[in-house]
Amino acid sequence: MSQTPIPVTTPVKVLIGGLLAVDAAFGAALALGLVRGLSPWLIGGAYAATILVAIVGYRASRARMLKRGFASLQDLTIGDEGIRLPAGTLSTRVVPWSQIADVNARRSARFGDGYLRDAIWLDLVTGGGVESSVQCYAPRGRLTPAPPQRRQFEQTAILEPALFNAVIERLRKELRHRQLHAQLRDTPRIR
Repeated sequence: MSQTPIPVTTPVKVLIGGLLAVDAAFGAALALGLVRGLSPWLIGGAYAATILVAIVGYRASRARMLKRGFASLQDLTIGDEGIRLPAGTLSTRVVPWSQIADVNARRSARFGDGYLRDAIWLDLVTGGGVESSVQCYAPRGRLTPAPPQRRQFEQTAILEPALFNAVIERLRKELRHRQLHAQLRDTPRIR
């Protein structure tokens, strides 16, 4: 699965665009000879300062987006009884470990912001599935709109692809551990 970049917040996009415009205007003024007598160190320092501000803004924006992704994972919790996940706007559902067959990624059906994304699904031993509100980030241009008749719950956690895949792997490991533990507990001990 190819990595998609973490989205940058709009204020940082405006900041970086403004800095690029100022740098381009300053460069054009230097090239046309409108600004004379400035030290090369001053010119280099001004360009370095704008680049530094852009990098700090970008890093702060990425950190904020990652923190928001981690904070929204509170909707999906692992417990001794099973996996608790949202069942609607203000309700949750616990799916017992014994009812879960696998954890995988499929297109969202109930949760989202009006676009279809990959979401974490719990496949049940009965053949059905339960969708979680945890979804994978994809650029807006690659998303398809959800059908208009579908009921949407906007309570979603949209994670970057690497974190999304890590959550799936963690849930699979926990499921395998619980299944193995249940098998060992059910087998009789021979002495």
